[in-house]
Parts: sequence; structure tokens; C-alpha cells
Amino acid sequence: MKRLALALVSAVAVFGCAATATGGRSGAESGSPTVSAATPSPSSSTAAPSPTAAGQTIDIGGRELYLECLGTGSPTVILEAGLTGDHRTWEQVQPSLAASTRVCAYDRANIPPSDPGPNPRSAQDAVDDLHALLDEAGVEAPYVLVGFSIGGLISQLYAASYPDEVSGLVLVESSHPREAEQFEEHLTADQITEDRAATLDNPEGFDPFASFEEVQAAGALPEVPLVVVTAGISEGWPPGWDAELFDRLRAEQQADLATLIPGGRQVVAERSAHHVPSQQPEVIIEAVESVLAAAR
Repeated sequence: MKRLALALVSAVAVFGCAATATGGRSGAESGSPTVSAATPSPSSSTAAPSPTAAGQTIDIGGRELYLECLGTGSPTVILEAGLTGDHRTWEQVQPSLAASTRVCAYDRANIPPSDPGPNPRSAQDAVDDLHALLDEAGVEAPYVLVGFSIGGLISQLYAASYPDEVSGLVLVESSHPREAEQFEEHLTADQITEDRAATLDNPEGFDPFASFEEVQAAGALPEVPLVVVTAGISEGWPPGWDAELFDRLRAEQQADLATLIPGGRQVVAERSAHHVPSQQPEVIIEAVESVLAAAR
């Protein structure tokens, strides 16, 4: 079992240990239910995935990022994977959504087949890269951003940075901007040191802690349709952590995300642990379709 960092980034190697919306229903442990991001997810691997006919690499200024778009229509849905996850995170989501609009998934820097980027990286680096990628690829706004785990944090920062480009948000088991500080209030100094070290030791070179601070400083989100998708099954917590307490904190954070925009709402993927994109993709599809309908 991983550390806090593993818990927040966990099962998909993306920040966000799943807790129930009501807090406290434990499910079978996946072996990586905590906060570190070092564990590859079901949607990432050590080998680079083979590009598909719909995929292309786009030069964003001396580096190339892999982009895969399906379908036609507007708004365009932009899919943001979790920590160390690649575009395959969305293989059960993207084709269904592409029946009604354009849907694009991509791989961040340091996630093959995208090129490496300078480390450490943060949410701001990811936002800068994504903005350049969409511009260079000619993917026009408006966008509905769909972010999973740490990808939810990146999506929040993109929306706050480019509010005129965003017409909707779906946050799937998303990181909360204040989750680290709220969790660390209930950990010992040794636990914090261990968890931070484990979290920062990820192959993407991503620093979630710097990213939390960036999102906190970014200001309000645009008033667009928002749906927060929360897992219904807890992945558990590391030995020595108060599982009931941390399930409750996580549930409160998920509920709070839905208040970031007036009219935001939360739905629960009752049969899913953290990796909702593979365990209950239909919940995400329905959430995105509802946001698209409201945004059009």
C-alpha cells in the first residue's frame, strides 16, 4: 500500500484515494489505495502505446505531445488523465462520447509517446503545454474539460486560467486543491515526510504539492456547468492512518468540489473504486453528456 501521496494519486497513479460520498464504505484493496503516484495505473505502462490512425504528435515548441481526437462537433471534450496515466485511461469513454461531439485525449510530457519535458513539472506546466497543444493542433474552443484524479486539478487550473475557452467541467475522482494540507493536519511529521517523498518519486516528474498551491492561487472558476464524479468504494489507507477519519475528509473534499461553481452537482459511481474510467465509465459518459447538453 502506498503513502498519502500514493493515496491521492493511487490506483491510476493519479491523486485521489477513493472514499464514498457518505464516507466510510471500504472495499477490497487494490494494493495502491493511498496517495503516492509512483504506481502505474491500468491505463499506463512502462512501454509506450502504439499511435493509432486517429493519433498524431504535435510540436509545441521544441517538444512533441501525442494527441488523439475522435468525432466531430462542438464543444470539444478534452480528456485529462491522472498521474502517470496516458490517453488509454479513456478507452472506454472516448468512443461513446465521439458519437455526438469531438473528443480529444493526449499524453502529457514524460508520458510516451509524448516527448520528455524538464522536471519537476506542475499543473501550471501541464496547462501551458495543453494550451499550446490545442492551439498548434487547431482544436478550437470552447472546451468541456474532463479531468481524472490529478488531471482534475490540472483541469481546474486550465479553467481558471482560460475561462473564456471553457464551457463545462467534469471532475472525476479529482484532487482537491487543499487535500494535502487537510490530510497532513492528521499525520505525524514522519508520515508526512515519507508520503511526500513517495509522491514526488513518480516517472512523470510531477509535483502535486506545488500544483495544489498553484490552483489555490489561481482564483475562481468560470460559471459553467460542473459535475463531480465520486467513487462509491474506498480504496483504503496506509497502516497507521485512521481510515474512518480519512474517508470522511475525502468525502467532504469531493462534496466541496461541487460547490466551486454555482449549480455544480455531485454524482456517485456506486460500484467503482478510484479508477472510475475503467470500472464505471458509463457514469462519466452520462455526466459529460449532461454538461454538453447544458453548454450547448
